[in-house]
Amino acid sequence: MSYVWCIGVTSFSLSGWAGAASTPQQGTAQQIPVLREVVVTATKRAVPSQDVPFAITALDEQSLLERGAVSTNEALNYVPAVSFSSNGANSGTYSIRGISTGSSVANAQSPVALYIDDISILDPTDPNVTMNLRLFDVARVEVLEGPQGTLFGSGSLAGAIRVITNKPNLREYEFETQDTVEDTKGGQLGYDVNAMANVPLVKDRLAIRLVGYDQHYGGYVDNVRTGASNVNYATTRGGRVELKWTPTRDLRFLGTVLGEDDSPHDSAYSFYSNHKYAWNGAVPNYSYSNTKIYSLKGVYQPQWITATSVTTYADRSELALGDFTQTAYDLLGLNAPSPITDAGPSRTFSQELRFASPQNQKFRWLFGAFYQDNRRTVLENVIIPGTGELFGAASDDVSSADTFGETKEEAVYGELSYDIIANLTLTIGARRSHDKLLENQTIGGTLQIPSHTYNITTENSTTPRFNISYHLAKDAMVYAQAAQGFRIGQINTVRADPISGQPIPLASNPDSLWNYELGEKSYLMHHRLLVDADVYYIDWRNIQLNALTVPSGINYITNAGHADIKGLELDVAAHPGVRWSVGGSLAVTNAHLESVSPGVAATPGDRLPGSAPLSANVYAQYTHPLSSHVNYFARIDARYVGKEYSNLDNASSLVYGQYSQINIRSGLKWSRYSVTAFIDNATNGSGKVSAFDSFTVPVAIRQRPITFGITMDYRL
Repeated sequence: MSYVWCIGVTSFSLSGWAGAASTPQQGTAQQIPVLREVVVTATKRAVPSQDVPFAITALDEQSLLERGAVSTNEALNYVPAVSFSSNGANSGTYSIRGISTGSSVANAQSPVALYIDDISILDPTDPNVTMNLRLFDVARVEVLEGPQGTLFGSGSLAGAIRVITNKPNLREYEFETQDTVEDTKGGQLGYDVNAMANVPLVKDRLAIRLVGYDQHYGGYVDNVRTGASNVNYATTRGGRVELKWTPTRDLRFLGTVLGEDDSPHDSAYSFYSNHKYAWNGAVPNYSYSNTKIYSLKGVYQPQWITATSVTTYADRSELALGDFTQTAYDLLGLNAPSPITDAGPSRTFSQELRFASPQNQKFRWLFGAFYQDNRRTVLENVIIPGTGELFGAASDDVSSADTFGETKEEAVYGELSYDIIANLTLTIGARRSHDKLLENQTIGGTLQIPSHTYNITTENSTTPRFNISYHLAKDAMVYAQAAQGFRIGQINTVRADPISGQPIPLASNPDSLWNYELGEKSYLMHHRLLVDADVYYIDWRNIQLNALTVPSGINYITNAGHADIKGLELDVAAHPGVRWSVGGSLAVTNAHLESVSPGVAATPGDRLPGSAPLSANVYAQYTHPLSSHVNYFARIDARYVGKEYSNLDNASSLVYGQYSQINIRSGLKWSRYSVTAFIDNATNGSGKVSAFDSFTVPVAIRQRPITFGITMDYRL
């Protein structure tokens, strides 16, 4: 209750201070800029982020450019209580408010949904491989904290991340290039080339927008086994084409084709026990992916209703390669390169249809229906050279699995909002979902008992949301929310440890949570100061978490027990003077296990994996006009991440986090050009940003060494 009292006092006192403050002299008020207001579509409606009655962080295009955030994962560094635990290039896990399945990837549904516009990016059953989402020519990044099950479904147990692209301009020609060259200490040169062209084909009716990018990420980790240097380099090539057509004033269509090819050479694994950027790898660890997404969005918007249809088809081809060599040596005494490969396509079709009332009325409603069908094939092989001779078998293929999985979701959802009085709004929403999981698997190999299984599991869920908000003044709001999140259970793709025969549960059960939140949002000092704060309590039941078999360290999903999460978040931004911008965010998270299911290696009181008790960032930016057309700017960003555990059993867990980082940027801006020099990780820290057990081998991924670069941007 102390958190609640503090927020209430802060909200009323700061709002009172803003109203009581004397009006500055007219000349001063005109000179000091106000904070930009960002309009978001997180509630399926276009509203200012400060009017959204739950915790949301919105970074618009200018904010992303000022921070030098060129990927979604870099943007998350500036959001309280949000993290990305990298498992190497093109792979990792997202966490919001300490809700995570572990620091290593697994076949559980992600607790965080990831979208480009209305297009879901993560595979619903095996989100191990993530696109390297570039932030060139995007309007904003929205991070919705807390469960979003009512509007976004089962993949948003902890929240949702949305990348909103710039749409075709029907009236103006546009062209932009943005090019970066960078050099990492002890590593390779890297580059990032981006281009955009917008062409109105029929003025006010039809336009096309084309975006392309080519990035080479320079490596900096050396392989002591092979003698190769800078092995963790990676290439990302892709782009999108968007065609916008408005045949009438009330009707518009947006067609999108998006493609990306992510080709990492090796991971950024390093030895856990020291601070060197070195690894002993016999087989590269990487996740290659090729993604193609096709989407058609139609909006019909007369004065009395908005009807929206979104149809999407996604085709992904993935190849993940893992190094089982050290584990094979520890278990069998065989030291030949031993790869684990997972390959196969994933295809997803989805259809959403929703209807919404106008925003400017006392009673507002939104109803929708959603359907998704994901089909995925995975061929997995574990090859240990020498096992055929050792066990008198005809093959060194110790384990092979051919798995076909299908996940279907059918859902209906709705929200009702009513203005009880002029400034008091009550919102009630719910989503009803029916999920069907199918698995057809054949297992073989010299160390496996041949088997064939066919399983179908069905699940039903209802996820309600209750919200009440009150505007103390035009620019000050307080709110309270209770929302439920749900995550589908998973069928484990391996039945037993290939060495010991330890059985693995057939499937995990669904997990769910309730999130209770109190918060305030306010502009102060005539829109030159923003203060957003919230406290929350999360009751998480039947947690799905990673577990490892003995002795091979094979990942599987099980249900671990019950956890409580308590937290506080603060976000501040200000223009204290004509030339200065300052701000920052703070997150305090207390995420612990309250009870443990039988057979789970953990103890009540263990902290949840990937939940730092403290994370914070601050920034300061100075701008100085050199002439009527040229401005100089300098900026510094600093962040800190506290101690984190890699898995639930803290006593045996790897530890990471406890690091800080400083980034510095400086440059010139004039009418259509900008040149920016930057230094990332200016103190050359080597803290662990992630750690996990790669089978039985402890692995760390460290901060990228100090990196110098220059970015040139040209807009026509």
